[in-house]
Amino acid sequence: MSKRIDFYEIMERCKDFGKKKIRDIMSRDVVTVKEDGQFLEFATDIEMYDYLSFPVIDEDNELVGIISQTDLLKLILFHGSSRNRLLVEKCFLGIPSIRSIMSLHPITLSPEDTVDEAAYLMFEHKIQSIPVVENKRVVGIVGKIDVVGRILNMMGL
Repeated sequence: MSKRIDFYEIMERCKDFGKKKIRDIMSRDVVTVKEDGQFLEFATDIEMYDYLSFPVIDEDNELVGIISQTDLLKLILFHGSSRNRLLVEKCFLGIPSIRSIMSLHPITLSPEDTVDEAAYLMFEHKIQSIPVVENKRVVGIVGKIDVVGRILNMMGL
């Protein structure tokens, strides 16, 4: 027998959830990419971790950008080749480093921001995840999957 879901109860829980601090739901084990890293390293990271985006850091471990699967797709479409062929070639014409394809000035959150603020930014900017930064350093990341997963959990699903 399926459990009955009370819509109004869920809405109340979501209000409370929206007030939670990002530090309470963020993933703390963040895979970052160095800005002077090579394109093929990034492609390997995508396959290994199956993440949608990666914060990009400089030599001081400070956030300088973000690189996503969308950036990779744009690059592949621009070069008009399949991903497998690009990886087999072991080089990428004119793309010496992550710095040349990353997005600058990424949207960020602080650990003290709320889930409501994160959800708004994700919706407004059509992004899947946001790095959480403290003193210019990445301390976590929060994604739509973190928010939706918590809501589904509250619903008992």
